[in-house]
Amino acid sequence: MGICRLGFLVGFLWFMAMNCMAQSNTHHYNFVLQQAQFTRLCETKTMLTVNGSFPGPTIHARRGDTIYVNVHNEGEHGVKQPRNPWSDGPENITQCPIQPGKNFTYEIILSNEEGTLWWHAHSDWSRATVHGAIVISPARGATYPFPAPDAEQTIILGSWFKGDLKAIIDDALAAGSEPAISNSLTINGQPGDLYPCSAENTYRYQVNYGKTYLLRVINAVMNEEQFFGIAGHRLTVVGQDAAYIKPITTSYIMITPGQTMDILVSANQTPSEYYMASRTFADGTGPPFDNTTTTAILQYNGNYTTPSAIPLPPLPRFNDTAAADSYTGRVRSLASKNHPINVPQSINRRLYMAIALNFLPCTAATCVNSTRVAASMNNVSFEAKPIDILQAYYRSIDGVFDRDFPSEPPNYYNFTANINIDVTTAAGTKVTMLNYGESVEIVFQGTDLLAEMNHPMHLHGFSFYLVGTGKGNFNNVTDPKSYNLIDPPEINTVALPKSGWAAIRFVADNPGVWFIHCHLERHSSWGMDTVLIVRNGKTRATSMPSSVAVLLLILCSRLQQAQFTRLCETKTMLTVNGSFPGPTIRARRGDTIYVNVHNEGEHGVKQPRNPWSDGPENITQCPIQPGKNFTYEIILSNEEGTLWWHAHSDWSRATVHGAIVISPARGTTYPFPAPEAEQTIILGSWFKGDLKEMIDDALAAGVLPEQSNSLTINGQPGDLYPCSAATTGPVYKIVRDKDYAYCKWKFSRANNTCSHGVKQPRNPWSDGPENITQCPIQPGKNFTYEVILSNEEGTLWWHAHSDWSRATVHGAIVIAPALGTTYPFPAPDAEETIILGSWFKGDLKAIIDEALATGLPPEQSNSLTINGQPGDLYPCSAAIPLPLLPRFDNSAAAESFTGRVRSLASKNHPINVPQSINRRLYITIALNKSPCTAATCAERTGDAASMNNVSFEAKPIDILQAYYRSIDGVFDRDFPSEPPKYYNFTGDMTAGFDITTAKGTKVTMLNYGESVEIVFQGTNLRAAMNHPIHLHGFSFYLVGTGKGNFNNVTDPKSYNLIDPPEINTVALPKSGWAAIRFIADNPGVWFIHCHLERHSSWGMDTVLIVRNGRTRATSMRPPPASLPSCS
Repeated sequence: MGICRLGFLVGFLWFMAMNCMAQSNTHHYNFVLQQAQFTRLCETKTMLTVNGSFPGPTIHARRGDTIYVNVHNEGEHGVKQPRNPWSDGPENITQCPIQPGKNFTYEIILSNEEGTLWWHAHSDWSRATVHGAIVISPARGATYPFPAPDAEQTIILGSWFKGDLKAIIDDALAAGSEPAISNSLTINGQPGDLYPCSAENTYRYQVNYGKTYLLRVINAVMNEEQFFGIAGHRLTVVGQDAAYIKPITTSYIMITPGQTMDILVSANQTPSEYYMASRTFADGTGPPFDNTTTTAILQYNGNYTTPSAIPLPPLPRFNDTAAADSYTGRVRSLASKNHPINVPQSINRRLYMAIALNFLPCTAATCVNSTRVAASMNNVSFEAKPIDILQAYYRSIDGVFDRDFPSEPPNYYNFTANINIDVTTAAGTKVTMLNYGESVEIVFQGTDLLAEMNHPMHLHGFSFYLVGTGKGNFNNVTDPKSYNLIDPPEINTVALPKSGWAAIRFVADNPGVWFIHCHLERHSSWGMDTVLIVRNGKTRATSMPSSVAVLLLILCSRLQQAQFTRLCETKTMLTVNGSFPGPTIRARRGDTIYVNVHNEGEHGVKQPRNPWSDGPENITQCPIQPGKNFTYEIILSNEEGTLWWHAHSDWSRATVHGAIVISPARGTTYPFPAPEAEQTIILGSWFKGDLKEMIDDALAAGVLPEQSNSLTINGQPGDLYPCSAATTGPVYKIVRDKDYAYCKWKFSRANNTCSHGVKQPRNPWSDGPENITQCPIQPGKNFTYEVILSNEEGTLWWHAHSDWSRATVHGAIVIAPALGTTYPFPAPDAEETIILGSWFKGDLKAIIDEALATGLPPEQSNSLTINGQPGDLYPCSAAIPLPLLPRFDNSAAAESFTGRVRSLASKNHPINVPQSINRRLYITIALNKSPCTAATCAERTGDAASMNNVSFEAKPIDILQAYYRSIDGVFDRDFPSEPPKYYNFTGDMTAGFDITTAKGTKVTMLNYGESVEIVFQGTNLRAAMNHPIHLHGFSFYLVGTGKGNFNNVTDPKSYNLIDPPEINTVALPKSGWAAIRFIADNPGVWFIHCHLERHSSWGMDTVLIVRNGRTRATSMRPPPASLPSCS
């Protein structure tokens, strides 16, 4: 079908913000324009859809709401879009086509619309498959102006073409002839059982006797007006085009393409099955049309004998003009106190538009008689230009359009007579200019040139009042006397009758560029269109806003609340894109990734020279504010394998996380035989409670936060936990003699370590830790992180970095070898990501907040998880063999494994261990107490943690921006390079030793290029524990570990400087030490923290700042324009 470039009619993630839900009057939708296969009429075809569905998804909102939809090209139909033509969507009218692979966020501003509208594509004939409903409920606290229905259903009338839609219209335009007619009509995407191969999938709507149903009927048929009815049932029409009307009781409706109608149906007939049916109304003398009948079935619930022949409604004949006029002539506005109308009584500006079918000269060899079929308004056949009219008008670009569209026909003749006159027209891009606030009347005049036909005329940006219709030629003296200026229907699509006229009125109070066109698609394709431009008013409120600044995003990730059931309970929790664990980011070594999110950062990416995308809240970034976003740039350098991304605000990473899979660079391979497949396995935690409440409560109380309720693998606890057997999974089918690669994760437990770490060369802006490289992204805002892969290859992960949110906000990053390269081991047959996690029944934020407030330890998790599932304790699980894992306290088993880890250190995967050191740091890791004046703290002390007796305290302004912009008072540069006091760190600390610490925001300054050694020293203050210590911005070499206190004379002699593992998180052993080395070649602000979230929440963190080098290539990149404000 070729490459699709679409313009959408009117407009419609991102990552919603950390710690928030969307405001009640704002709705966010993600629409993905994609090809999908559908089978109808015995044939399967590939066609363009939104989110793979046909019809597309329904947008639900309330009157006055604002909707954001991130799409490639779509738009809603009939929304007025106050002062917002930028999101109107018609291709090359208000928007240039959105190119393949790009996207655009449409903002839909609802004003007084209430009822049913629809959205659809507005490029070529793509709306045949790319469309859906917009359901606008009454505003909160308001009701329908009729008894509330018991249920409602959208009924979309459509067209089905067996052939490729683009080819159909392209061929017709090339030949200058009529396009092929549809092969069937449809109801909700199905032809119905009167067509071949269609009975099984006929749409059925189930009802209960005695109930009343609201049917929202939309005519999305391409080229035919429709009669619609339901056998045996009366229809009560209560709304049209999202405005209420005086109820009309009828056995059928006549609805034109583009119109919507709201219909009440009482299920008051003998329980059985009844056909809904729709067929064409076409009383003109034009070309062939689809004269078939589409059906759906109204099916009563209950016990009854299915009829041998389902009754059809007695619809009028296809050419019954009287029946059509009888229905349309009864439509009146409700015009009540709660639903008033405002019909212009006097007019400032009049337009008289003749609507005609014509011919145009055609020099192409495909055209017959050197002419092609055309259509016109006032003898101008509309021609779109490569630059859209809205931007040309806004930016004063000459040569795109002319402002001289005629306000009346250039030649008067007997428009509705069969006369022999010249039927040629001229192509042009002419517009009508209107002043803001003018009262406008347009009279559409049908003509009989080439054919006498009905024309459904649609105006973007406005609802208008249909004040009059009539047969024959409009008489500007007598016909206005018959106008209905009391209760005319307020609509957005008018059925211009065959050989007749229709008069509409509206106030030009919506500044912008607005499209008028016939909604028979072949006529619009031929040029039956024009444009109104409404100038700005005199105030900001009556003027167009500026154009949308950012049109493109690459990877869309949306932070959103979602419900998950684990351990017999359902909870709402923070996730990315509604999945737990979050989506996997796939890339190749050396790639650059853009992720538009609200608050999270990837985990372990080095980010060369790019701390702006590192992400920790208030470390490298301020929070992204409500309604804003930020694009993180992830720069992969030498990473290869698996990393992960996660939230970095509170404990949000518990649910906001996912994998980053980094394949080998193009042209390279794995350093092992290539696997046949792969899978990400994410180990996680499940908390039944609210994560933010958990950590907030713990911090307020100065106590330990609650433990997780379970661990998980890929979001599931597993069948050793209650209520978890059915969801244990996924199930991995393994073929004997095949090799599989597994991306393994461990986190949230003291004896687990994490394998993750994109370096982000010179790019701390996308690093992510809250208030370290970034302020928290606020509710409704987003931010695009740039993840720059350098030499990473293998498995990393991403996760939230705010409070305890990473418990749920995390996922894998799988970094495959670059193209053309291989693994340094035999390639596995498959791969799977296994994420080990924690599950907390409670709210994570509450757990940590309570612990911090009371100064007590936070609750433990309720279970561990594998890929988000805890598993099950049911007896039937015993038949499945469990692996023989060591006891939880088996230090020897843990050390036996960790002591065997060595770098590959091969020719294709070399290492560069600093052999000599310029800068040494000796950092003690301790659990402490700190003074607490809160009433919630027992004994006026709270749990704390420290590095070199400094308990880290984040400030409201993030450190990265403070450093970059030279803002004083945010941090101090005097983090001690050794413990302020030496003692027997790993001895018995029970004998009255002072365990209090002091809070501070102290950093270590490093010069670019220094060779650095950090020795992390465990202590036994309060507790002897393991600590997984993670450094942002770097991978480092673990050159040594040992028990007891580090000896700077003898212990370095045991260092492994030949093939130490290159990692980004080191497991500091209980009562021991670990020594790491790296070169400070990544300028920026980089966070060091314990990856046990409760310890990080207590202050077991610090910051390294690497100064710029002497060249541009060795200096930090400048901050992105969309960096979140710290206000």
